[in-house]
Amino acid sequence: MQMSKSAVQRLGKRLEVPGEAPEEALGQLEELLVDYSELLTASRGVVDELCDSLDWPLSVTHRLKTTDTLVQKLRRAKARGSSTNLARIQDIAGIRLSGNVTLTEQDQLRDWIIDRFEGQGYACVVKDRRTDPMVGYRAVHVIVSIDGRYVEIQVRTLSQDLWANVFERIADLFGRGIRYGERPDYGGDAVVNVIRMMERFSASLYDVERLAYSDDAQRDGREATLEAQRPLLAQLREMLQTTEDITGGLQREGT
Repeated sequence: MQMSKSAVQRLGKRLEVPGEAPEEALGQLEELLVDYSELLTASRGVVDELCDSLDWPLSVTHRLKTTDTLVQKLRRAKARGSSTNLARIQDIAGIRLSGNVTLTEQDQLRDWIIDRFEGQGYACVVKDRRTDPMVGYRAVHVIVSIDGRYVEIQVRTLSQDLWANVFERIADLFGRGIRYGERPDYGGDAVVNVIRMMERFSASLYDVERLAYSDDAQRDGREATLEAQRPLLAQLREMLQTTEDITGGLQREGT
């Protein structure tokens, strides 16, 4: 049986308290995630059906936050003095679409996703992180509200997705909080400088995407976008490989 919003909120209040989480509360959280898992499976089916109808180079993945990830998210918010309502967290269940698409096609995907879910009676809210990035992160998010729960559907272009993958690796190394503007756990100002560099890189990529789009009337939009981005994407791939090498080395040292 699905937990009420008030019950979920009370559960979040229990879990945000530092220290070892009560086994009973963790059990309730696992039951809640079963609800989200079923919701995620159904939503993924809707997205897959849409993508199957398109002849576009798209990759679709999905994920469900773990109990540990959720507890840490709640506690980080509590430590910042901005306690989070567990019932209103919008990214517990997530689907990601990414691929070789232009900004215009990204908008089309957003609209088609909304049409599919609203056609089934579910409300959708859009968060456009392209013009309002979070520490350089750019994408379009469609938040679907289904029976009191949320599914977050991320729509990314190729450059947005690759940039996010690099930044995720950096966060794995120096602290997950940097994704929300927090100081790194390690590395101090040197890592802060890397973060600032990544923010500038994100802005450059977005400028190139918009510039390529403005030339769509004369050239194929997708090919123009890729051609203009190619040098920056090559640099991003090198950075991704470097961060993965560092991560791998640290893991080997820890074994």
